[in-house]
Amino acid sequence: MRWGIIGTGMIAKKFAADLAQSSHKVVAVGSRSKETADKFANEFNIPNRHATYEGLIADKDVEAIYVSLPNHMHKEWGIKCAAGRKHILLEKPLTVNRREADELLEAVKAHDVFLMEAFMYRTHPQTFKIRELLSSGAIGEVRMIHADFSYNMGPKYTNIRLSNPAAGGGIMDVGCYPVSFARMAAGCEPIECKAVAKIGPVSRVDEQATMVLRFPTGAVAALSCATQVSANYTATIFGSEGSIHVPVPWKPGNDAKIFLRRGGKEEEIPTRTNVPLYAVEADHVQEHIAKREAPAMTWADSIGNMNALDALRASVGLVFDGEC
Repeated sequence: MRWGIIGTGMIAKKFAADLAQSSHKVVAVGSRSKETADKFANEFNIPNRHATYEGLIADKDVEAIYVSLPNHMHKEWGIKCAAGRKHILLEKPLTVNRREADELLEAVKAHDVFLMEAFMYRTHPQTFKIRELLSSGAIGEVRMIHADFSYNMGPKYTNIRLSNPAAGGGIMDVGCYPVSFARMAAGCEPIECKAVAKIGPVSRVDEQATMVLRFPTGAVAALSCATQVSANYTATIFGSEGSIHVPVPWKPGNDAKIFLRRGGKEEEIPTRTNVPLYAVEADHVQEHIAKREAPAMTWADSIGNMNALDALRASVGLVFDGEC
């Protein structure tokens, strides 16, 4: 596929670097200035560079666009990509809230384009193996999920991840990963989502949070996230007959492995791939583009995750400026 990238930040660079090792081609990049577009394009040998996002959307060489922008810009530029009849891989979280997600999906359906929320871990063979084990009843009935995604970036208050107007904070930036994992593991939507969090006085977003989800099956999830704390960074699913432990759930490498524990024994299960993580994601998009959505992260799945994030933020009183 011929890809365009909107945005030139850290994740956009990882995406471009991984696709450079695949059969995909990044043919264009769009930024807010010619200088940053040229710098990014020169680094990754991208032929077309645009000083505006609109210029990239209008680029006839581009089939699909990876939107790597701050959270508060996802809906606007997702809708504009759809209107430009470009297929869309949109960074997580899908939008700021459920209302925005509904508006985006309306545009995607109206213009008949592909859309997937870019949870790259969902497209990796490791995650598909976890799903296979769960559906086969390998650990019996799922009863509890523990998962964490935390890092310590320090007091960098000019960063979008510590910005209320940019819809930042731990829950939106990295908490969305364990929430999506717990929902996948439980196999249904939570009926209760609550959090406790520290809201930073300067950032005005959650800087560390613990989240609890309860599902109609009786399963519960204890999750955590942070931008100011380095924690375990792992995930475990506990069932009535065993457990699945995932040492590296969010950024699995080529030699990823999970551990199945049951009957007093532990089995190491490798899930190898020769394809870089973001290229695996691009492959998944290409494979399912004709159906307009992908099994790794369906539209309904994204809406379910958005509902949970809305409920978690509401439970700690976190409202973004753009929502007022």
